[in-house]
Formats: sequence, C-alpha cells, structure tokens
Amino acid sequence: MKAACIILSVLIFIAILAVCVMVKFATDITVEERKRDSLSASGVYQLSKSMGVVHLSENYSYNYAERFPFVAAVTKNHAKTYSFACFASVILIKWIVTSAHCRHHGATHRVLLYYDFARNYSHTYSILFWRIHEKFNSSNPTPKFDIAVAKLNIDYYPFMIKSAVFDDQEANDVEASVWKTLSTMDRRAYLTNDFDKFYVKIVQKQRCYESYGIDLDDSLICIDLSDYEDCFVQEFGPVFAKDKVVGILAVKPRDCDTKLAIFTNVSYYTNWILKSTHTALYG
Repeated sequence: MKAACIILSVLIFIAILAVCVMVKFATDITVEERKRDSLSASGVYQLSKSMGVVHLSENYSYNYAERFPFVAAVTKNHAKTYSFACFASVILIKWIVTSAHCRHHGATHRVLLYYDFARNYSHTYSILFWRIHEKFNSSNPTPKFDIAVAKLNIDYYPFMIKSAVFDDQEANDVEASVWKTLSTMDRRAYLTNDFDKFYVKIVQKQRCYESYGIDLDDSLICIDLSDYEDCFVQEFGPVFAKDKVVGILAVKPRDCDTKLAIFTNVSYYTNWILKSTHTALYG
C-alpha cells in the first residue's frame, strides 16, 4: 500500500512539473510574439496576420508610394481572416475600378493601399458598396463585362492616395504594375511587400483567341507578357499608360508557358464608370 502511495505521489509530482513546463513554454512564446510585434515597429506582422501580407524585401530605399500610387489590393474576409482576392486601381475620389469576379458573395471586402510597410504607412479601407456591371453573370462568369467599381469608406482623402485617370481614348504604350504574390500548396495567394513594373505590348486579339479560345471584342485587350521572365499564374495588377489606367485583369495565364493575358479595356467602359459613380463630368 505504501509503495502504491509513493508511486502515485511521484506521478502527481511529475504531472505538476509537466504542466509548469508547458505554461512556461506557452508564456515564452506569447512574450516572444509580443516582443517581435513591438520591436518591428512596422506593423508588418499584424498586416501579415490580418491581410495575408508576407514581408520579403529588406530594402526600404524605394519610394513605392510614388512608383505605384494607384495600385490597390482587394482582400476578402472568411471566418474572421482576410485573404487576397485581386488587384484594383484607384480612380476619381474614393473609388476603385476592378474586375467583377473580384467580389465574393458572402464575404466582407477591404482595400489595401500600399504606401510603406516598413514605416507602417499602409492603410486599409472598408468598401461602402459595389457597382457590378449589370451584364456580368456571376454564376457563369466570362471575360465580357467583367468590371466593377467600389466606393471606399474614407472620411477624408489622405494625401498619399493618388487617383489614376481614365478616358475613352485608345492607349498604345502600356506598362504593368506588379504587386508580387506568393502561393501556397492550398493555392492561397499572399501579398508581398515587393513591387515591379515593366512594359507590355498590346497585341492582336487573334493571339489571345488562339491561346484561350475567347473571341475578344473592343471591350477586351490582349496583352503580351513575353518580356517578363517571372511566371504569372496568380492575379496581378492593372496596366497603365503613365497616369491612365488602361486595363484590369480578366483572364490570367493558365501556366508559366502562356505569356498572354486578357484585360478588360477600361476606356471602353468610361461612360459606364461615370454613370455608376454618379459623376456627371470627368476631369
């Protein structure tokens, strides 16, 4: 009986020690996470947790705010966590233009405007409401009419936000603004703090038809990405002609070997954008 009591006491003592070690370990992790967040002073880790932003670049000398003033990322909320949805361009005052397929029913969306992750100058805004093109069929989406505008919930217009212009004139020389993403095994895409821009070519619509079997009209643009070496199998940013937004992504490349993408021609929808945003005169 004595031996049984001794063994039981030893087991209880070992269990108590194990619990103490686990509590100490958990406390150390919590303290370390808090320390990491407080020492970073950049908000990068919190952005990573809430918006799916991955911190990659250690070079903060580039003023991305000036190089990419119009590019925005739309994120969606499912189960209290945000994940990247697609890219957009800021237009007018407090509006963005993006693809209609970017909106996910049942999800809450926020717009992330890149300013400077390193110095905690990045901002996110909720969307007050969407305007989806009335001819876009969300249950059977196609590249045609794949356009939407959304109004940001901004009380005042921060100085770092710049609007791209748009008009009904055709553009020839365009460049893509790329907010780089990373993909995981479960095909989730994460934003990085790494940007790039490069010139792309508007090519004959027949080339995209041969690659995708989609008949392009004047509302769509075929973009050749051959001059860029990276693989584009994720969403990427709009194309611009200087300060003018020319196209938003409608069909991304299917694989790394496909160097063509289909963009919605923003100029084609100038009147629809003005009507949807209740802007009587643009300028």
